[in-house]
Amino acid sequence: MYTLKEFKNIFDPLLEEFIDRKLKDFLNKTSNSFIKDYISYSETLIVNKGKRIRPYTAYLMYETAGGKYGDKAIRLFIALEIFHAFCLIHDDVMDKGETRRGIKTIHNYIADNLKKENRIGDIKHIGNSQAILVGDLLFSWAIESFKNNKDIPSESMEKAVEIFYKMIDEVILGQMLDVDLKTRLDSNENLINEKIIMKTARYSFISPLLIGAALAGQDKKYQEFAEELGETLGIAFQTQDDLLDILGDENVTLKKALGDIAEGQHTFFTNYIFENGSETELQYFK
Repeated sequence: MYTLKEFKNIFDPLLEEFIDRKLKDFLNKTSNSFIKDYISYSETLIVNKGKRIRPYTAYLMYETAGGKYGDKAIRLFIALEIFHAFCLIHDDVMDKGETRRGIKTIHNYIADNLKKENRIGDIKHIGNSQAILVGDLLFSWAIESFKNNKDIPSESMEKAVEIFYKMIDEVILGQMLDVDLKTRLDSNENLINEKIIMKTARYSFISPLLIGAALAGQDKKYQEFAEELGETLGIAFQTQDDLLDILGDENVTLKKALGDIAEGQHTFFTNYIFENGSETELQYFK
C-alpha cells in the first residue's frame, strides 16, 4: 500500500496526462487565443499543490478491501480530483474568492485579463460566467474519466458509479446549505453540522471510501465502517479548516485570513460566539 507521497508520485502524472489530452482536443476546436489561455489556466488549478485527499482515501479503501487491479484503479480516481476542481471553481465564484492554492482564482484571472485588453461590458460578471463554464467543462471530463474505464469488472463499476452520482447530489446539497446559511444573521449547531456532513464528510471521506470498497466488490461489508469513520474525519477536517481561517498563517494555508468569516460563513466557532458572547462582543463580531 502506497504512502500519500508515493501515491501522488503515481497519481499526479496520470492526472496531468488526462488533462493535457483533454485540453489539446478542446483547444483545437477554437482559434480564440483568449479562451485558449484561460482554459489552459484551469490546469494550473488542478495540478497545483492539491492534497489529493479524496483519490487517496478511495485508494486506501480499495487496497484495504482487497482490490486486485492496483495502479489501474488509481487511474479511475482521477475523476474525483477533476470533479473537486469543478467544485472549487464554482465555490470560488459563489464566495468571491480572490486566490486558490496561492494563485488567482479563475474568475479573477479572466476578469483581470479582460481589463488588460480593454474589453467592454460587465467585466466582473463575464469573468464569473466564463469561470462557471470552465467548471462545467471539468464536470464533463470528470464523468468521462470515471465511466470510461475498462479495467474494473462491470458489476463493481456500476455500484461505484451509483455512489459517485449520489456524491454529486450530496455535495451540491451541502453547497446549497452553505449558501443559505450566509443569508442568516445567526445559525445553530444542527444546521452547521448538517452542512459539514454533506459538504465535507460525505463528499471528502464517506463517498471516496465507499467508491474504493465498491470497486473492490466489498461496499456492503465496509458500509458502516465508511459511514462512521468518514463522518468523524469530515467533521474534524472541517473544524480544523475553519479554525485555520481564523488563526492560520496565510503563507501556509494559501488563503486570506478571516476570508470565510468575511463572507458570512457560519461555523462551530462563530456559533459559539452567537450563543455565548456578550452584547458588546456580538455587536463587534456582527
